[in-house]
Amino acid sequence: MIRLIAKEDIQRVNELYFALFKLTAQTEPYYHKPTYQNEDFLKSIIDQQNGFVGYVYEKNDLVAGFVIAQLQTSPPYECFKQLNSVYLMDIVVDEHYRGQGIGAKLIDKIKDWSFRNDVDYLELSVLAKNKKAYQLYLREGFVPYNMSMRSKLK
Repeated sequence: MIRLIAKEDIQRVNELYFALFKLTAQTEPYYHKPTYQNEDFLKSIIDQQNGFVGYVYEKNDLVAGFVIAQLQTSPPYECFKQLNSVYLMDIVVDEHYRGQGIGAKLIDKIKDWSFRNDVDYLELSVLAKNKKAYQLYLREGFVPYNMSMRSKLK
């Protein structure tokens, strides 16, 4: 079952966030550290502030995954068409539940929400080393659009 994130989900969502942040810290230790998500941020998602929305996927009375997204509009630059977009901020599935289509179902839920909110396109970022997530996004209709590059100075 997929439903909106609620206050009673904060602890479990934060456990999943810690697992995500731990993995990203192992993958990119220069930039990331293992930590929990800020609870005020999670509460703002529950309250759907600043265009945010969040859904959880429940299986056997356990939150097995979640997705957080934000409704955005194009920046006011003359070269950009004024379009509405949804930025898929985070999608996390408990490692014990991966490979069951939960990530795809959470993305579909965001797509449904986006259609209801007159959104023109979805966007997300994925770490270059996160090959499994990259493959999921390709299967779900995402295509590479922009590339972010970094140069360490310290």
